[in-house]
Amino acid sequence: MVEQTVVNEEKKATNMSGGTKDFRFWRKHGFHVFLGASLCLFLMVSATNLHHPPAKQMLRVALTGKYPPFSFYSNEGNVCGFDVDVARSIAESTGRQLEITTTEWDGILAGLLADKYDAIIGSMAVTPERSRRVDFSDSYYVSGAQVFVRDSETNTFSSILDLEEHSMGVGLGETYEHFLRSKYPRIHIVTYKSSVDIFQDMQNGRIDAFCTDRLVGLYQIKAGGVPFTPVGPLLYEERIAIPVAKANTVLLKQINAALKTLREDGRLAELHRKWFDASVHEETARIGLLTELRMLGRGFGITLAVAGAALLFGFTLALPWSIGLHHAGRALRTLLRFVNDFVRGTPLLIQLFFVYFGAPQVGVTLSPISSAVFTLSLNCAAYMSEVLRSGLMAVDPGQRRAGQALGLSSTQVFRFVVWPQAFRVAMPSLMNIVVAFIKDTALISVISVAEVVREAQSIISVTFNPLKYYFIVAGMFFAITFPLMKLAGVLERRIKAKGFQHD
Repeated sequence: MVEQTVVNEEKKATNMSGGTKDFRFWRKHGFHVFLGASLCLFLMVSATNLHHPPAKQMLRVALTGKYPPFSFYSNEGNVCGFDVDVARSIAESTGRQLEITTTEWDGILAGLLADKYDAIIGSMAVTPERSRRVDFSDSYYVSGAQVFVRDSETNTFSSILDLEEHSMGVGLGETYEHFLRSKYPRIHIVTYKSSVDIFQDMQNGRIDAFCTDRLVGLYQIKAGGVPFTPVGPLLYEERIAIPVAKANTVLLKQINAALKTLREDGRLAELHRKWFDASVHEETARIGLLTELRMLGRGFGITLAVAGAALLFGFTLALPWSIGLHHAGRALRTLLRFVNDFVRGTPLLIQLFFVYFGAPQVGVTLSPISSAVFTLSLNCAAYMSEVLRSGLMAVDPGQRRAGQALGLSSTQVFRFVVWPQAFRVAMPSLMNIVVAFIKDTALISVISVAEVVREAQSIISVTFNPLKYYFIVAGMFFAITFPLMKLAGVLERRIKAKGFQHD
């Protein structure tokens, strides 16, 4: 009996020693595990989606797709417009295959500088500031800045000077904002993401006037059926041209040669008549119900796919991250804490710009969807790791000691004793994070991902009915997030009823 007791004690001591070794292993190698998990995440997201340099015969062109009649979506769901036809004609003249990317105007120049596309054919005005960063082609049309006000009997504005001490709307990133701020500092300038937003605030009485391109303004007023009218002469004329990267001199020469040919054979003038003749564009700039549903459904599918991938990868990374925050040594904990606080303390929008536009500067070019998934995954992991860490802290230390007393190693204690209880505690908060990150996918439209909000904005740019389509998008999100919120409530009630006891 004495010998058997000694043998049992030796086995127990051996098991306890194994548990200590497992714990020491995590303290010593936890950082390597964390780096390995991070590398796996990066490879999973980007390995199959690396954006390889295009073939020599491709012409990659960027525009917004939300600027009728220059670029917008047709009844068939295809991007069309004056700029699109110009881009197509240039591609034919240069013997290249056209590839169009739709992106937000306030980030379109950054995408060109990051080599996301070869040229911007999106009615960009030539300015000295832009010319210092890119090279412009010869102009393909000339337009000008026009002020518009309400068309009513109570309107007392006859020129821009009458608008001093009043509010005027302009598009974000457009040249009109800088001109007005420098030449008319007493006018209160309000910036908007699109003309639709400007029209909405004009009708709501928040602003008294707006400034935009004269051709665009007249077209959009007629298409939207809104009671606005131009006031005064053009503020100035603008040369509209095509910017390319300064190093791309060969393409610039080809574009200039193509524009010269289009101008001489009359095709450029014909395109101008096609898109600015009222009898033509009124019939063209419409989107049917089936096309709207198809665009919204396709965009929502992309939204759910990106959100699902980000949540999966984020949770995979959050688990070792939370263990490191809870059990690692001081040096590793300090590093993880800094990374965690930095990710949670900076705007997700800035992180998206940094990954999409900044990564090419260090030799890594990710596609828009890869950039979105990677950024959201990292952001999700930072928040989830804090929730999981709180779950680990909620488990009574006596549970660990009891597991070790039963002869379990530290890994076994974590797997069979600590983790089930910690996960149960963290589950309601994790569900809230899931709901939040599904909604946060709306931000990825800024890096050219055609998710549901961007698709809705494309439809709104033609229909001029923002409330209807934003309400539809809100309903689509609610149909997904509401069941998740109710599930989180059910889980929370079950946890409160059962306490921390494991089934």
